[in-house]
Amino acid sequence: MDNFIYLDTARVGRPSQTTFLAATDSFAMAAEEGGSAYFDRFLRQGLSDCPMWMQSRYYGLKSWRGIGGLKADLRSLIGGTDDLPVLLANRTAQLMELAARLFYPRCHNVLTCDLGWPAYQTILETAATRHAGCVTVLPLREMVFGGRATADEVVEAIVETYVGQNCDGLFLPAVSNLGVKLPIPEIVQRIEAVGIVRFVVVDGAQEFCHTATELASDYCDLYLAGCHKWLAGHHPMGVGFYGRRRSREFIDTVLASLVEAGIVDDPLLRFAEQIESGRTNTYKETVNLAGLFTGQAAVAEAIESNRPHANPAAREANRELVARAVSEAGWQAEEIDPELRSSILLARTERNSARQTDPAILRSVFRDRGVGLTAYADGRVRLSIPNAPMCDATLQQVGKVFESIVSQAD
Repeated sequence: MDNFIYLDTARVGRPSQTTFLAATDSFAMAAEEGGSAYFDRFLRQGLSDCPMWMQSRYYGLKSWRGIGGLKADLRSLIGGTDDLPVLLANRTAQLMELAARLFYPRCHNVLTCDLGWPAYQTILETAATRHAGCVTVLPLREMVFGGRATADEVVEAIVETYVGQNCDGLFLPAVSNLGVKLPIPEIVQRIEAVGIVRFVVVDGAQEFCHTATELASDYCDLYLAGCHKWLAGHHPMGVGFYGRRRSREFIDTVLASLVEAGIVDDPLLRFAEQIESGRTNTYKETVNLAGLFTGQAAVAEAIESNRPHANPAAREANRELVARAVSEAGWQAEEIDPELRSSILLARTERNSARQTDPAILRSVFRDRGVGLTAYADGRVRLSIPNAPMCDATLQQVGKVFESIVSQAD
């Protein structure tokens, strides 16, 4: 469909032409070079260190400068210092496994909330049970959506619960999958003024390259993100950033022990460390490298376009326009306090037939009519608002699609 409108970046971003070329050229290089000495040179030093004929033939990989270059660009993108440690992994769950084991037994009681990603919550709770620790889950979802709490009220609830439950660790999403943006630096600062904070982990999967992130403010110990959502690197690749200098040696020590024991067993994590250290004789398996090259292309493009710092006003304006379009089409945009908003918008319908429709079917119906989004139970959908200004024709199409689905439900 020529007029397909993609509003599902919170699930997976659409790769740009730059990322697409990196993906196709990396596959072409693999087909022609395999694992040759030239490919090894490319992998370690980058395309600029290869023969000129390779540089011209695989121009889509021009931004690749080796593992060190990718990590340097990731630091730049997230506002980190030049010595900020960066972890790369094929599976983000392995980085969460590391985070959970960093909490316990260092912490006794970790505060989290019901806005977090369920799979991550499970990993955290499993680690707590293993070490006889505790997890305190603060119910914020109903408070934010049902009670329309302000950002100040949310922060106050988090601080009061943390202190009241004698917590000493904190695990929160910077932006939840439902679009709630939490002011993590302010929360940590408030808690540290009245309590003990031994370790802080931030789930930045929905924040990274979506809203501005600055790790230079030294507010967390470990920040977890990925490349396939708002960065739009296509191939999933987990990224972990150390935060505070106070915990770097501790994280290194625990990570080394978990890798040695096979508890954190991620091929790319191990491979990247070996490449940087020059220890290439201990590879245990073939590693999926696709995410490195598409991730590098997406990172380089994000830096060049100053994303995510560019045009926040345009994205907010788009959000208002989309909310109005779906509301006029018979859906209810679920609004929250402006300071808690992100570029993720929830909308729902009260039509019983739509509310009773299986989310996978409802999502397919939207796609069949030209809009890509995520559907949940009870007739609720999630839209990712783009940064580029939306024209009247696009907004009208969005409204017509939403209206047609309500009309069909009648």
